[in-house]
Amino acid sequence: MKIDDLQLKIILDSRQEKTLEVQMASGNYYVKSSAPQGKSRGEKEASFISAEEALEKFQNIKSGLLKKEFSSLKEFDNFLIKLDGTPNKSNLGGNLMLVLSMAFCRLQAKEEKKELYQFLREELIHNFPLLDPVLTDYQPPYFFFNVINGGKHSPFGPNFQEYLIVPQTQNSEESLNLAKIYFAGLKSWFLKNNYPLSYGDEGGLVFPEKDDEKPLAILKEVRKDLLLDDKIKFSLDAAASTFLKKEDDSPVDFYLKIINNYQLLSLEDPFHEDDLENFKKLKSLIKDQCFIIGDDLTVTDANLIEKAITRQAIDGVIIKPSQKGTITETLEAIGLSLKNQLKIIVSHRSGETMDDFIADLSVAANAWGLKSGNITQKEREIKYQRVKKINDIASR
Repeated sequence: MKIDDLQLKIILDSRQEKTLEVQMASGNYYVKSSAPQGKSRGEKEASFISAEEALEKFQNIKSGLLKKEFSSLKEFDNFLIKLDGTPNKSNLGGNLMLVLSMAFCRLQAKEEKKELYQFLREELIHNFPLLDPVLTDYQPPYFFFNVINGGKHSPFGPNFQEYLIVPQTQNSEESLNLAKIYFAGLKSWFLKNNYPLSYGDEGGLVFPEKDDEKPLAILKEVRKDLLLDDKIKFSLDAAASTFLKKEDDSPVDFYLKIINNYQLLSLEDPFHEDDLENFKKLKSLIKDQCFIIGDDLTVTDANLIEKAITRQAIDGVIIKPSQKGTITETLEAIGLSLKNQLKIIVSHRSGETMDDFIADLSVAANAWGLKSGNITQKEREIKYQRVKKINDIASR
């Protein structure tokens, strides 16, 4: 495939901060993609550069991208990696490389007259042939809705970053309806108890008290009031690297308590990203009671995921393409995770756009979950709606 036209511009994300949008064309086909950006970032993630710097870097590489023909996504991404020439993408920036890689995926899918999720699934199987039986039957993801925002996603409140509800259905429409009913009930609880309705980065409510456990107690009370005990479970993203150091006293006992009290479905990043031993300890103590998920610990990096698997430290991983900078590397992390029976949750970032790429990625990978924030922001709901649309396409 030869790229005939390539343009990059600056747009605003859901936090009204500058990010990148690329337009790419080949023959009669035209696509665009935009890059999300995270506020809570693992130290081992691909480097992020400013939108203005990305525009300058883009001008330096644009002619080279237009001159060359690419036989595959892997060849395109490897060309970008070689142009960058650094281990953490600090030259071109992971955000610039990602938006180009995403656009190339879309363009190649169009040229092959495939839906994006179909193209991505075939790329996965091509790179990991043993996954063919695993990916034969389509399994929609569970939706993880962030209904109370804390940590870096909120101006104040608890240390923990995301308090999530997970409707226990893989029917997208039913899951969205349950989220709307539940969130309306949560807002009513806030008003009834004289808490203001203010919103964090990901569209969830801001809880004004510095109490890590109380939001879970509120979620449990609302679920009971709505008679949804058998239809909704809770998940928690502690994002512990934002408030814990590796040498701090371990909160293992506290986690054991809240896992038991609130029957948590999953717990993400409960310790500092370098504290692999406590990940392993907690996982061994809770056994199958709750799934331990790595994010800052693993940053969508196949080598770090392999290390966590070897140490038996996690049950699952968060997949964020922006953590690596290319879709090829993201698929490598997914393939390794699937091969080792890890649960995959494909995730958005705190600064989002109207790009729904991660929805197709979650379907392509038969991901266990899709985490895209709350339904109050259009940039987040569009990802859930895209999965719903794919369900409709796949069922025809």
